[in-house]
Amino acid sequence: MAQNFKLGVVQFMAFPNSDQNPEALLASLKAIALDADFSLVEVTRMPDQETLTKVRSLLESAHLDCGFAATPVILRQGLNPSATDETVRKSAVDELRRCVDEAIALSAKTLTLMSGPFGGDEAGELRAFIKTLDEICAYAADRSSSEPLLILVEPFDRNVDKKALVGPSPLAGELASEMMSRHGNFGLLIDLSHLPLLGETVDECLISLPSESVRHVHIGNCVTAPDDPFYGDQHPPFGYPRSENGVEQVRIFLSALHYSGYFSRPSPYGLPTVSFEVKPLPDQDPLIVLANAKRVLRASLAS
Repeated sequence: MAQNFKLGVVQFMAFPNSDQNPEALLASLKAIALDADFSLVEVTRMPDQETLTKVRSLLESAHLDCGFAATPVILRQGLNPSATDETVRKSAVDELRRCVDEAIALSAKTLTLMSGPFGGDEAGELRAFIKTLDEICAYAADRSSSEPLLILVEPFDRNVDKKALVGPSPLAGELASEMMSRHGNFGLLIDLSHLPLLGETVDECLISLPSESVRHVHIGNCVTAPDDPFYGDQHPPFGYPRSENGVEQVRIFLSALHYSGYFSRPSPYGLPTVSFEVKPLPDQDPLIVLANAKRVLRASLAS
């Protein structure tokens, strides 16, 4: 399968502990901008307004598309967008609205978020999450001056690490069907590294979802051995011992996406998008880990 997509990178994962340090953030974005293989960068909340202005200018001068990830904001602040407690849920909504404003200020075309943790009341929590998404999708559409900001939900594991409501692909499919009937600016982000943690194959995942719902994908790796220091949703580099994903798994993932119609689906970025979400080990250079990921991708496309 030939490459017919824009390649992206999740900045705050590839360059750990850099996103709230203005100097480190700008240096990492410059390194990404200098690599013409990348057409998309995913960032999270800026440390301050001055840095936001500099980042926006850098992205514009590099002709780099931008996506905004609200998930780190949710995790760092302990927010719960699927809380059945209205006070807790509304607190999450208020913060997510601020994320929408920042995404638009950065000229991002997508905003990604996750549900809160699974608390045992799947039906009630799903209703609460739909209420949150209704508010955020409507707010994003109202605040956008042209094409509405696309709101993406990323499913995470249910029992291993993040222990999120969404969650298993059948539930993500149910959510997507409901939301797509209400809002034109809703979709899902599917991450290859989360599927082993969910105990799902690529086919089991995609067959559970409305095909039009998948609007962005991440390629990453994980470890499912509980005794490993990188067990869970840690996104180690490809080739890490006992990890789950490599060239063959990436090949299968991209092939399944191809047959699902993903690579011929409209995208706010013009072409469909595929981003690396990989994290260097403590002694590794982030740029070498990104080069590793590009070699894995190229091998998977050639196989």
